[in-house]
Amino acid sequence: MTQAAILTLEPIERGGVPALTRTVYDLLALAGHRPQLIYRATDEVPTSSRWAALKYLLTTPPVRHTIKEDMRSIAVVDYPAPPRYQYHLPRLAGAALAAPIAAVVSGSSHVGLPLALARRPYVLWVATVYADELQGRADAGDPWAAKFMRRSDWPILEQQERLVYERAGVVLGLSPHTTAQIARRWPAVRGKLRTVFYPADTDRFQPGNGPADPPYLLLTARIRDPRKNVALLLRAYARVRAAFPTVRLIVAGDAPTPEMESLAAELGLRQSVTFTGHVSTAELVRLYQRATMFVFSSLQEGLGISVQDAMACGLPVVSTRCGGPEGLVQHGVTGLLVPNNDEAALALAVSELLAHPERARAMGAAGRARTLQEFARARVEAQLRASFKEVYPDDF
Repeated sequence: MTQAAILTLEPIERGGVPALTRTVYDLLALAGHRPQLIYRATDEVPTSSRWAALKYLLTTPPVRHTIKEDMRSIAVVDYPAPPRYQYHLPRLAGAALAAPIAAVVSGSSHVGLPLALARRPYVLWVATVYADELQGRADAGDPWAAKFMRRSDWPILEQQERLVYERAGVVLGLSPHTTAQIARRWPAVRGKLRTVFYPADTDRFQPGNGPADPPYLLLTARIRDPRKNVALLLRAYARVRAAFPTVRLIVAGDAPTPEMESLAAELGLRQSVTFTGHVSTAELVRLYQRATMFVFSSLQEGLGISVQDAMACGLPVVSTRCGGPEGLVQHGVTGLLVPNNDEAALALAVSELLAHPERARAMGAAGRARTLQEFARARVEAQLRASFKEVYPDDF
């Protein structure tokens, strides 16, 4: 049994990166290895006051062995260092970083910096280029993101990102869009660059008995992330409802912000929009199975796992051209893609499918078929195993 280190973000319960991390952890365990996560415990630092944070930092061991989401883990205290130093902190894990097998799983690549500096071989599976993520946040109105890219640390962080890509044994982009962005920015890594999608759970997420009556549109996402662009969805839905007054909108994932609720009321949608907050997996599947279509309004995505889940459940998808979904949705076949941040185009595409339900049903069926063929777990796990074998030929 070989030790394996997985450098990642803090593995919270929900979200894209924890889902990728779980996939790699399970793959390594099934291959007979002993995986362990290494992450900065950012969410554990109290934010109620400076004194609370200082007390935590003074009394918490720098490195703590723990179990996170039933995975063996090492939590590294997240000291308040400048950004250029923060990704060095996992080096405090010491000997655990010297595991014979190593992987980096993240939204962007910086968490792999300790392995890159140590010149260790590793597999890198990454959702997005960091500049794309921050630009998406800035475009969504996040002032921190716009300011951050003007900081003196920014060029240093870009060099750290480049180093992690260039020293990886294999680089896996989560979508064709991410892969293309990596190749454009760092041509030197093209020879070791692959696209590996997240594996869809086609056994759990599968078609139900047909849409509910009255019909509803569905978005499931971490809607408090400004990149999800829920305001665009609400405004587009207001246009749709003028022509299809019985169609509802359900938004699941997080509790809505006051701004979202205020906009819904301002648009006269208080009675027709439901914000469910976080729901169980079983309830999430039920929401997919009874929906008429899935509408994705994001400004920037590395992939869009919820789009995959919707397709697995046989839903037609209407999505903005925001990156990742363009590698999932075949325009005119499994759904419709519209220009990014275009309220009128989004409303028109949704209305088009509502007006032609047979076409919408055919797209949903095609989406399910594509998911089974291209994104099913067995296929993706075989691709991941092959990638690890490239870097560690004697262990896979």
